[in-house]
Amino acid sequence: MSWCITRSCYLVLTSRAITRRQICAGPTSLSLVPKFSVQSSLQWRGISTANLSMSPEDWNTRWTEGRIGFHRTEVNPYLKKFEDKMTRGRSKVKVFVPLCGKSVDMKWLADQDHTVVGVDCSVQAAEAFFKESSLIPTISDVTNLKRGKLFKSQDGRISLYVCDLYDFSSDVEGEFDAVWDRGALVAINSTDRKRYVDLILSLMKLSGCYLLDTLEYDQSKHAPPPHSIPPSGVQDIYGGKFDVRLLETADGLTERHKMEWGLSSLHEHLHLITPKLPEGKVVNKYGEVEKQHLTPEDWQVRWGKGHTGFHKSDVSGSLQTYIGELTGGRSEVRVLLPLCGKTLDIKWLLDQGHTVVGVEFAQQPVEELFQENNMTPTVSDVPGMPGGKLYQAGKLSVYCGDFFNFTSEIAGQFDAVWDKASLIAINVADRERYAASITSFLKPDGHYLLETLEYDQSQVNGPPYSVPGQVVEQLYGAKWTIQHLETGDGMTANARKWGLHWLTKNVQLLSLKP
Repeated sequence: MSWCITRSCYLVLTSRAITRRQICAGPTSLSLVPKFSVQSSLQWRGISTANLSMSPEDWNTRWTEGRIGFHRTEVNPYLKKFEDKMTRGRSKVKVFVPLCGKSVDMKWLADQDHTVVGVDCSVQAAEAFFKESSLIPTISDVTNLKRGKLFKSQDGRISLYVCDLYDFSSDVEGEFDAVWDRGALVAINSTDRKRYVDLILSLMKLSGCYLLDTLEYDQSKHAPPPHSIPPSGVQDIYGGKFDVRLLETADGLTERHKMEWGLSSLHEHLHLITPKLPEGKVVNKYGEVEKQHLTPEDWQVRWGKGHTGFHKSDVSGSLQTYIGELTGGRSEVRVLLPLCGKTLDIKWLLDQGHTVVGVEFAQQPVEELFQENNMTPTVSDVPGMPGGKLYQAGKLSVYCGDFFNFTSEIAGQFDAVWDKASLIAINVADRERYAASITSFLKPDGHYLLETLEYDQSQVNGPPYSVPGQVVEQLYGAKWTIQHLETGDGMTANARKWGLHWLTKNVQLLSLKP
């Protein structure tokens, strides 16, 4: 049987697949045409899939010819699912979308109150995005970008640069808090991956998060792009400069993949990728790189920046519920609040007739505490507490300085200690000496009411730190009797923003053993 391949079956390297409809056999019925795999078709033409490459011109041709099967008309469900991880639970972050095309994800991200910057080589894609999003862009040349044009929405939330991806740099738009990559890594030439990784690294803030969507399938049945990149391949590509975490693997096989690509399986992998940090550094919940072990000065900086999500605008429910246990039923006791900030619990305890002594690292919340409660304190130096200041008004005394320089020799002992956010805030390495300090502060018949949190510490950096019950036992069990009072759901809106799926609150009452 003689066969001929007509112009309609000419293999264009920019095609995603070869279908049976592209192969003709003269007068022979189409049903008699052998089914070619992509691999065999390429080999028949003497072409290796390993050497396939795409240029910006090739991609522009695809847009011109309408061969954009990679475009999705719905917002990516995994972007919706993992947006909080990509943004670290924050709003108003700056998101980079490489090889964005006319992705509807960009409009969705802008609607979530983020700023979005996309890059693509196709003018047609940029024009289509704004038209289909019912947005009127301003269009301008970009002086510091080779052959670049900028399409920008009227509200400034969406900027789309038309240029060669590798001409784009942080000189154009600065650094980004987040990267959303659904179709860039899988689309670029495999020989360009190193420069792509270097570009992404140069564009990301050290605290940034990169959400990556990749595909895995039998590439012998379908010529890239998109390239098949399994999780091990992602680790190979990014592992040297980034930390890579696989978030989810899902079945991504569609009818199109079966019919046009000839696939029987296809998996979609979602990865969260973050730049490797210098030793001793972490990213806090505000998206900033800071020291792993906070100093008093660091807490002062947090107050100055307003990073005080730990401060609550109401009196602690645990304190109100267990005040009888804390005071031993007495109407007037002397209560210590370590790392007190400007908590409303102080005023509530004063109103119950108790004497309150607080200790706080940062000066700002101490001053605000007195101002907001219309108190005018006397301020004096504290002998034996280097750099310490004592703010005093009526039955309230607050020592401002390093907690570990505060001793029972300075302030005597206490009938009660209320610890809502102190143990969970201090550095893990300081827990043992913190426990020793608390032990030295309490009178033999005193009580220590302790509230702790427990959650998956691998999901978010503290403070507040996760302090499970066994840690409390290790710290206090030798010298204290520990009575468990309550375990409850501690989930809050902030905890959900941090990416936590569960958070448990524990309340314990401790008393010194005889």
